[in-house]
Amino acid sequence: MKISTAIARLEAVQRLYGDIEIIGGYLTDNSPLRNITVINTDGVELWPKDTSAYAGPAEVDGVFLD
Repeated sequence: MKISTAIARLEAVQRLYGDIEIIGGYLTDNSPLRNITVINTDGVELWPKDTSAYAGPAEVDGVFLD
């Protein structure tokens, strides 16, 4: 992922969820950044997926990079 793409996605997350923490991820030499997601405390992806089908609590936990 290019830096400009990562910045744009993180800015979109910030607009929607505020200045939340980056809580984890997987980055290695052989596995570059491919996804930026927001998850809740149950580990369910809230963004960029449509979570309207998820009926549980949606308390934001943070951003996950992988």
